[in-house]
Amino acid sequence: MWRFKKDRSLESSIAYMCGALVITAGVGACLLRGLFFTEEMYPFLTLWFVLCCTCSLYYLIGVGAWRKSGGGAVSGITGVNGVSEGSEGSEVSGENKALRILLSVPLIILSLYVIHWLRGPLSSQGTMNETLRWGLYASFALLVCFCAVNRVGRRIVNVTWSMAGMFLSMSALLAVCGVVKLPFAVAYSNSSEVSATGVRLAGLMEYPNAFGAVMAVFLLERLFAVAVYYGEPKKSVNMLGARSVGLGMECAEAERRSKGAGGVEAEQGKAGSTTAALLRLLPLFPYTAALLLSESRGAWLTAACACAAVLLWKRQLIAPLLAAGAAPVAAAALLYRQLARAGLAVEPVPGLLLLAGLWAGALLAGLWLCRRQRSAAGTARAAMLALAAAGWTAAGIAVLLHVRERITGPSSTVSARGLFYRDAWRLAAEAPWLGRGGETWRHAYLAAQSRPYVGSQVHNGYLDILLNLGFVGLAAILLMLLATGWLLATKSPRLLPPFMVIVLHSVVDFDWSYGLFWLLLFWLPALALAEDKQKHQSAPTHPQSETKLPIQSTSTNPLTNVSTPANPLIAQSSSTNPLTNVSTLANPLIAQSSSTNPLTNVSAPANPLIVQSSSTNPLTNVTTPANPLIANSTPANPLITHSTPTNPLIAYPTPKKSPQIRLRQLIGTTVCCFSLLLGVLSFHAAQGEKFYRQAIMSVDPSVKVELLQQSLGWNPRSPRTVIALSRLLSGEQSVSLLRQSLLYSPENASLSWELAERWMSSDHPGAALYWIDQSFRLDKYNNAKWVKAIEGMLLMGQKKLAEGNRKEGLVCVASGNELLLEYRRLAEEEANKGGQHNDREFQMTEQADDLSRRLSMLALRF
Repeated sequence: MWRFKKDRSLESSIAYMCGALVITAGVGACLLRGLFFTEEMYPFLTLWFVLCCTCSLYYLIGVGAWRKSGGGAVSGITGVNGVSEGSEGSEVSGENKALRILLSVPLIILSLYVIHWLRGPLSSQGTMNETLRWGLYASFALLVCFCAVNRVGRRIVNVTWSMAGMFLSMSALLAVCGVVKLPFAVAYSNSSEVSATGVRLAGLMEYPNAFGAVMAVFLLERLFAVAVYYGEPKKSVNMLGARSVGLGMECAEAERRSKGAGGVEAEQGKAGSTTAALLRLLPLFPYTAALLLSESRGAWLTAACACAAVLLWKRQLIAPLLAAGAAPVAAAALLYRQLARAGLAVEPVPGLLLLAGLWAGALLAGLWLCRRQRSAAGTARAAMLALAAAGWTAAGIAVLLHVRERITGPSSTVSARGLFYRDAWRLAAEAPWLGRGGETWRHAYLAAQSRPYVGSQVHNGYLDILLNLGFVGLAAILLMLLATGWLLATKSPRLLPPFMVIVLHSVVDFDWSYGLFWLLLFWLPALALAEDKQKHQSAPTHPQSETKLPIQSTSTNPLTNVSTPANPLIAQSSSTNPLTNVSTLANPLIAQSSSTNPLTNVSAPANPLIVQSSSTNPLTNVTTPANPLIANSTPANPLITHSTPTNPLIAYPTPKKSPQIRLRQLIGTTVCCFSLLLGVLSFHAAQGEKFYRQAIMSVDPSVKVELLQQSLGWNPRSPRTVIALSRLLSGEQSVSLLRQSLLYSPENASLSWELAERWMSSDHPGAALYWIDQSFRLDKYNNAKWVKAIEGMLLMGQKKLAEGNRKEGLVCVASGNELLLEYRRLAEEEANKGGQHNDREFQMTEQADDLSRRLSMLALRF
């Protein structure tokens, strides 16, 4: 009994630690702008990996060892490998495979980035960033799945999901009303192709398209949860509570506790108390309002496609979904029209009153529609559905009329994405199998671009993976997405729409550059596992009496993995005490039957005359015969020679650890060491970033040099730190530093240009021309570089001619003329293509024309 309590205590402690890490990840993703900028993530990643290492150590040392039975304090881990034990064998096998793929692919991606880092990537800094990111994603996937199969952690997963969505939506809406100060929560644009009103809501993520996609994910999760809840009028409150997660599940549990058994019986076929129903509908309005205010056409379209795809499969959800979403969508559309006219600039008091009034109206109207749709029948139900459909139609018309020009008219952003994709495919063909390492597009798009656009993001998550890790990494990601989709379809189909939003929207935008999207992607299957576990836990465990007596029919409790017979008279049948987790045979006359004392957790035979019946002491793991007439010597019956009676008072040595236990210990140790290694790496990067920012803010050159040197000491892979320091050092030191940095970033256009500038200021025109060519190969659509290169060769030629070195002087002048002709040719070609995608304004400048005249005059003189 003491050991049982100790195991439960350890299991709960581990669950709470994992839950705390899940909460930490959610808070960090919300506060750190969706985990987009890796540089500001370094302190968070250091803390994260230290906590992961601590959790691993606690698991190894606190628990002690994985027991042979796989139970006790580590039952959650075995649950990850095989949850829902009460399912069919093939279904459990498929679920185990899906979970293994889901948890293994992040480790494979992490390993690929480590391989790239060791073999020399395009950017060592970018590969390090991606390695740290996937260390976060892999550990989060494992932790959130562990929490999902644990009763304590399951609640943390559900509540944290709901709180993260509400925090993101409400912070953005309150920023519009002037209550919360978020400098970049609203994005402004003068282009009608980018925004119909000139303003779009970006929230904490500071990018409207990504923010809209996140709001679509949370909206569809909650909308389908409410639709499922109200879509089964025959179920009781106890059963319906198991079919929703987040706020809905918590409300249902609170309602059951308050009502008791009598209340459950009285509420058959109803939706529960008013408070619980209102809480269940609470997030729909802010999610919808934030989605509409983002004006993300991609998010709107993917949300509509995801809804249509799932509703074609689950047509019974159409009616409850119409009823649940009509009022929130209509109220959100009205709020969108009002705020759009004001340019998202309203006074705090009127804005809050408008927000609160529409929210309250949406809640009350939504509750009325849901309950009427659920309880009404015939003509009344048809009228309710018609009213709900009218609300959806009116909201859609109001929004589409406001943004019709952006939807029906030509879009420069769509054609720009086409350019990105074509250039990305050409770049991917250079390393098709394993890619070129982390952040390939960001560091190579200037060399790959066919037009002078500005776009350090490829706006396609799949292409980004292809560039980084080739077809091997892309195949692993696609396999993981298939496994996740299969798991959601089998365990909780209502979670497929938000999953599809992530999968589809990543095709047209750079969602996967945000760490938040990967966390949500791993969070959704955890919600499905939690819902499936809750469903089985809430199911009745007592067998129902039947008229027909099947032979050896049993029912299985998925939490205890114990079979219970439907007929207590069937041979070898047993019943289970849920408090002791022990099976007891219903018929005491059956051979080999046993009864269990719940205080000692020891099995004793119901019939003392039965041969081969035994009891087991859980503290010594020793089997003792229950029949006192059986001698302690070798039994005379040869049929039972395998059963050796033992004395429960004698302590026997513990059996050796199985290979599975040793493997788990090895895996735990590896996870602990690798977390520590990643923590040290992120700490070094964080220190380097801290000293770099201090150096940028410093005015004294000597102090700036010292701080930059300290920054490079912590992180020598940062190109911008090297460039800033090289500009403060002398010629030879600067060139040596830049050459050393090229080992980490061999095709960095900025490093090549810095070297070109250093050589242009010296007396080595050959080296200067080499690095100029290298820089233009990596970044050819740069007006400033062309002008400076031509001017540098002109000045070098004038200097050589003044020194009397006519031959080298004329070579420099001729090189300047060649550069000028190449620059003019590129500018004319770009002018003939039109200025639609000339974001960098690449053209012949007045300075270039002046340099052309000076070069011509100098050539005529000599």
